[in-house]
Amino acid sequence: MKLSFTTLGCPRWTLKQIVENAAKMGYDAVDFRGLLEDIDISRRPEFTTDIKKTQKLLRDHGVAVSAVSVSASFAVVDEVKKEKQFDEAKRNLEVAHKLDAHILRIYGGQIPEGYTVKTIMPILVKNLRRIGDTAEEYDVTLALETHDAWTNSETLAQVISLTNHPYVRVLWDLHHPYRVNGEQPEVTFANIGQYTVATHVKDSVLDKNGKPRYTLLGEGTVPIKRMLELLVQGGYRGYATLEWEKRWIPELAEPETVFPQYVQKMREWMK
Repeated sequence: MKLSFTTLGCPRWTLKQIVENAAKMGYDAVDFRGLLEDIDISRRPEFTTDIKKTQKLLRDHGVAVSAVSVSASFAVVDEVKKEKQFDEAKRNLEVAHKLDAHILRIYGGQIPEGYTVKTIMPILVKNLRRIGDTAEEYDVTLALETHDAWTNSETLAQVISLTNHPYVRVLWDLHHPYRVNGEQPEVTFANIGQYTVATHVKDSVLDKNGKPRYTLLGEGTVPIKRMLELLVQGGYRGYATLEWEKRWIPELAEPETVFPQYVQKMREWMK
């Protein structure tokens, strides 16, 4: 399985450090989720005016871009807020296309006040179809993550089925359905395995208050290995992308420790 990491795990690294370390540590690709102080890479010169230099840097080091990840959420009713989501997604679809990345990670988001999963679903579906049409123009697939109010894989499968758009699929964050809903790997895979085009991989244990505490891969209690086996057996040929959330949780271990350990453990599991 091809390996990638999201840049959430290395918020202090420059673009050069990201690419050089990816190559040195044995990664095939990088998932861009922010760079230095900016969470939206489409606002930075490295991905706009200087993108040819970025393309060359990646090419010279043999590092691909597995995905671009954005904050845009589409379970949105307010028209002003909705257009902001579409604008962010469209800017980053253009970046992803130029980087030859075929995935743009998006969110469903939280349920707006006054709505339920059932009543917001038609609005989410309508919005996904609209942004899906834009994604098709760039030949970049939208990957709706198992995140926020959409960690139940049966519900998420219903969203994808109703959307019925070839450029709207799923990013299976292997951690969330298991930790949030107690879903077993076989259940999640049965529901969304056929739609999964990208993954986020992270392990954890529960602390004394029952809250997840992230660990190095294989040192937690999330059945990550089984999930990966199901994906491979089911024909998944995308990336296993480490999502180490150091940008949001600064006290987590440094990427210099975590990133090489992930490669070592994945090679041990997948050989």
